[in-house]
Amino acid sequence: MERRLAAVLVADFAGYSSHVGRNEELAVRAARGHLDAIELVIGLHRGRVVKTMGDGLLAEFASSRDAVGCAAAIQHRMMERNAPLEASEHMLLRVGVHSGEILSESGDIFGDDVNIAARIEAHAPTGGVAVSERVRDEVAGRLDITFLDAGSPVLKNISRSIRLFDWMPLRQADAPATRPKAVADKPSLAVLPLTNWSASPQTEYIADGLTEDIISALARVPWLFVIARNSSFAYKGTPMDVRQIGRDLGVRYILEGSMRIQGNRIRVSGQLADTASGAQVWSERFDGTDEDIFDLQDKVTAAVVAAVAPTVQMAEMERAAQSAPGNASAYDYYLQGLAALNRAQVAKAADLLDAAIDESPGYAKAMALRAWCHTLNVAWRVGYAQDTDRARGGDLANAALDLAPGDLEVAAYAGYTLAFFGLEIERGMGLVRQACEGCPSFAWAWTSMAMLEALQGDSNKVLDLADRARQLNPKDPLWFRALVAIAAVHRDAGRFDEALQAAQEGLQLNPNVVVLYVHSICALCELDRMDEARTMASRLLDLSPEFSVSGFQDHHKYFRAALHTAQNTRWLTAVGLPE
Repeated sequence: MERRLAAVLVADFAGYSSHVGRNEELAVRAARGHLDAIELVIGLHRGRVVKTMGDGLLAEFASSRDAVGCAAAIQHRMMERNAPLEASEHMLLRVGVHSGEILSESGDIFGDDVNIAARIEAHAPTGGVAVSERVRDEVAGRLDITFLDAGSPVLKNISRSIRLFDWMPLRQADAPATRPKAVADKPSLAVLPLTNWSASPQTEYIADGLTEDIISALARVPWLFVIARNSSFAYKGTPMDVRQIGRDLGVRYILEGSMRIQGNRIRVSGQLADTASGAQVWSERFDGTDEDIFDLQDKVTAAVVAAVAPTVQMAEMERAAQSAPGNASAYDYYLQGLAALNRAQVAKAADLLDAAIDESPGYAKAMALRAWCHTLNVAWRVGYAQDTDRARGGDLANAALDLAPGDLEVAAYAGYTLAFFGLEIERGMGLVRQACEGCPSFAWAWTSMAMLEALQGDSNKVLDLADRARQLNPKDPLWFRALVAIAAVHRDAGRFDEALQAAQEGLQLNPNVVVLYVHSICALCELDRMDEARTMASRLLDLSPEFSVSGFQDHHKYFRAALHTAQNTRWLTAVGLPE
């Protein structure tokens, strides 16, 4: 066994048994959906989910700061997910956090401090967080969280006394209700995640991957407005009327369905509903085996397009369909890699995509996604250029483009990589622009185009591109990517209050993006708020101890716009960051 220091987070649904007693299937679906959303939050805070237990989970973090920040973010996310539901359907979490020495073996963790975290969770307030005194002291002054002394309750099977401290999120009960979005001017569709009724929850990623493939295929129909994957998946496991979802997302049709796997048999059922009336306008069931899952995907896509617009020509539908890889094992790895990226687990995604490429060396889409992972190593976690990431990312991008020159998803991911690393700026931006034009509902491409215009092109285009991306994907958990570009544009124009607001909003969504700290620090300096800028600089060094001003600027030499080079150097050194 390996011994190491870690912060341990334990979360559990309060009153889960009563939910199961009222409606077992509904409770299981809701819990799965909530836990899936929580895994994304944990990934964004640099944590690792050790295991899920049906009605809860266990996670570890390298620091108490990450663990407590994640615990607070989890409770805010649960408030958002519960908000549209009836009070009787609310599922509330208790979260406990403790730090200390853990034992690790085969991916699981053990030890007294893990047990203490579990006992602390049992004493956490419903909908809130409880931490040990050790954790409270470790995060003091480093997070904007106020704890209340909860005394020293008796913890089951724990011999020593441990003082606990509680935190509860502010409730938004008095906030004004949001107005429903207007239905798009053209036929619009949201595809909800397929419900997995299979006996094994381990097949969940197959249902999610099939949903993703259907969304991608439909998004290639130029005249159809398709809500992006991340906004649709916000409703996973949440029991809601399709009419309410239609109002929330501004769509006229909702596609929902289920998947069941028994042995090697797969059954996919789908229904298309009119969100104005809630009436079902189309339904179908597809049966097959795990060898012909790609044929099932094509049938579902074809039936939906034919139901919404029977005038679509077969050739357009075929161009809209996803190309299936020739190796089922590679496809499995690819689906799991996608799931990891959507939870911000970059290292895990990279390993899975490498496995997909090993299984199927000509798998262009896996190569393009793997290339994007290399940009994330630089942009999310480090903040300065790494020669290895730049070289490998460029090689993968070019190889993917050679293998699939007509695939717009490949063009988008590979083109972004080439332009981001300054390898082939004009070509890369042209490929991403081609993806935007060829897939008008491809929100990721529009966000990426906004980022590239800020870094390599015309900053005057950024806000319009970001607005387009936001319209397509109003609940995008990766919205912080666009906020990087928005903050840069406001700094260019001398709008430092707006730049600071955008950067801070981005850090709330993903606290790991180094450039957002830089924009925040420089905007604070321009606003003569030097004490706040120094505090932000300290947080940056906590995140990235190896950070240096010269290293950060070295990455930006690849950007044609030479993004804020002089201003960055001046202000970053002024607040004491190492040169």
